[in-house]
Amino acid sequence: DLPYCVLSLHGDELVTHTQIDRKSPAILAALAVAQVFKKQGTVTARPAVEGEQIETVLGSGVKETTNSAKLGDWIMTNPSSEQYIISQQKFFSRYEPTETEGTYTAKGYCRAIKNPFGEPIEIMASWGSAQNGDENCMIADTCDENGENMDGEPYLIDGPAFAETYK
Repeated sequence: DLPYCVLSLHGDELVTHTQIDRKSPAILAALAVAQVFKKQGTVTARPAVEGEQIETVLGSGVKETTNSAKLGDWIMTNPSSEQYIISQQKFFSRYEPTETEGTYTAKGYCRAIKNPFGEPIEIMASWGSAQNGDENCMIADTCDENGENMDGEPYLIDGPAFAETYK
């Protein structure tokens, strides 16, 4: 399928996003050989209320996506105040509790590539909503510390947020 453009309003600015297939052979092949990164730092998290909606807003104020919580999901807040929903299974495989209640240390890995399109993109995320990224976003897929066992569910990460939280 060929990419097509989607218009969205970010504040007062109309932005064109090229819609891409996050599971295209080219994206998956690039991720398979991409550098492995480890998530750093801590997050705050709490169990979600089933049906709760979270709008993920980037540090720049741009809306990235919207998601609805399912039973057992967790609401995470990154140091930049970006919130998102994660399943309980993924949460506990990627984070471990600290001595401070509600604070968790990251222990996850991903393979990631810089947005190769050089323009804002949009994907249909695994949770069924559009996810937007600018020309500097990263396309990532979780993996183990050896870069193996990728999740097969590529997603977008804001470029500045990636630089702050992945090494």
